[in-house]
Amino acid sequence: LFAALALLASAAADASPALVFEPYNGTVFYAEDPDTLWFPASLTKMMTAYVAFHALRNGEVKPDTPAIVTKNALAEPPTKLGLPVGTSIPLETAIRVIIVKSANDVAVMVAETVGGSEEAFIDRMNEAAKRLGMTSTQFANPHGLPNEQQYTTARDLARLARALIIEFPEYADIFKMKSVAVGKRQLRTHNGLLRTFNGADGMKTGFICDSGFNIV
Repeated sequence: LFAALALLASAAADASPALVFEPYNGTVFYAEDPDTLWFPASLTKMMTAYVAFHALRNGEVKPDTPAIVTKNALAEPPTKLGLPVGTSIPLETAIRVIIVKSANDVAVMVAETVGGSEEAFIDRMNEAAKRLGMTSTQFANPHGLPNEQQYTTARDLARLARALIIEFPEYADIFKMKSVAVGKRQLRTHNGLLRTFNGADGMKTGFICDSGFNIV
């Protein structure tokens, strides 16, 4: 049995949207307020990865395409990688870093590399959301830092998780990585379930004060 959990869990007692489903046939086993609007926090980076995967498949970019640190990227607050402006890492490494380390500066680097600009990439994110039937989702940045114009639901995140699992099985290992190397640095995952819950193989965590701790 392959099951996936799209959980938006707040510290508040009055809201904990959740959806438990089977990704291959879409069967829903459990749902609690799955259509409640929620700030996605760093779960946003799942869509950033999804758009980047499409660009790789379409040949727009390559795994070794340099993702360059710009002033715009470096200006993002932590969590971040913090490389100097003008340096770069391969795009494939950058995607791993946004999933494992959830680095906000690297999410912008991926967006600028794939989309040409952060704004153009955000347009792609929203186009992809529409294509996937994520009717209660809107993206305003590629990392998930607080923005009133960025929201989603547990049901929509389930649609995104299902698309990642079914459309891009070749990238499944990225979501279960417990660490990623960048130069001599070894970056550990924020996803404690990968270390403590037998059988967990992904997918992404996120936290901002307005939505609490979240996980898919």
